Amino acid sequence: MSVRILPTIAVGRPVAWSWDDVGGSGSLIIIALMVLYPSLKASELVGTDLLQAVPLVASAALGHMLFGSFQLGLTFSIVLGSIPGVWIGAQLSARAPGGLVRRALAFVLLASSLRLLGVPNAATVVILGATLCLGPILWIVVRRRHGLPALARKELLDDHSLR
Repeated sequence: MSVRILPTIAVGRPVAWSWDDVGGSGSLIIIALMVLYPSLKASELVGTDLLQAVPLVASAALGHMLFGSFQLGLTFSIVLGSIPGVWIGAQLSARAPGGLVRRALAFVLLASSLRLLGVPNAATVVILGATLCLGPILWIVVRRRHGLPALARKELLDDHSLR
């Protein structure tokens, strides 16, 4: 796989400069990585996203320190609370099938985008529930229309299934 330096920098720099929210920038970065590098394994996508988050969070904390809005107690709580989530997510993404991780990422990105758009909690739950129920059915329909088998078992085992 060849590294696309200019597109990667072009996507990463504006996002890192304009967002100090880890969830928002991480969501945009991982989508860009999925588009720019479709052959990356899902575990590599998650690892790359975690890697970019560290300097982004450090720069956001430094900015808050410089402008006097830094709160040690809040920062400590966020860091302490994120460690188990990051560790569990890294362990699961390294062991789970790539197709499943990509689908889970898409679901989480849908949930965070709905919240960023200000969709109320009840509507978010309904949309996510409908996605869980109807998504697999629509996926089967799309696969059949493209002449593929409805369910591809190999897809669950192959990290490069969604190129």
